[in-house]
Amino acid sequence: MNKTIREILDGCILADPNAWKEFINRFHKLISGSVAHYMPYTEIADTVQLVYLRLTHDDYQLLRKFKGENINAFVVYLSEVSKNVSLSQTRVIRRIDFREGIGLDETIDVLDERQIPEAFYVEIESKKEIYDQINKLEESDREILILRLKGYKFKEIAEILSEPLGTVLARAKRAKEKLKKIVSKEIK
Repeated sequence: MNKTIREILDGCILADPNAWKEFINRFHKLISGSVAHYMPYTEIADTVQLVYLRLTHDDYQLLRKFKGENINAFVVYLSEVSKNVSLSQTRVIRRIDFREGIGLDETIDVLDERQIPEAFYVEIESKKEIYDQINKLEESDREILILRLKGYKFKEIAEILSEPLGTVLARAKRAKEKLKKIVSKEIK
């Protein structure tokens, strides 16, 4: 049964376990993917839990705050909530590390795992370039590509957008072709 986003959120606010189950099935990957952009690998699971806590905090304030009916608007809203919780948690982690200091063993581990600054910069610039190119597309083309970049499978995207799988696959193919044309024009 395909419930609208409003029905799911209202069910979550009323503490309906089935609504929460559907919410988690639909949006857990989005939350995890958004958090993974900002947090170290070891902190992702804890930060995802903080996002869920933030969504339920103060009598579901953030879920009540979303008044829309559009699934795409909710995906953007939830991504922003996840981003804000992640950035807040990053500041908390830095304060704790500063106050307590990091032991020698942990310092060596951090130094061994850190990325080379040039490689890190190139990776960030590449992601930014990809998103800049995608943002030149129309919203209908853009939404599928962004969901794919966040780690969703085509079947999951079809469920999120409430469209048949074949339609999603065709739209994704057209969006990729349009993106190739934009990129090839800029290269010339």
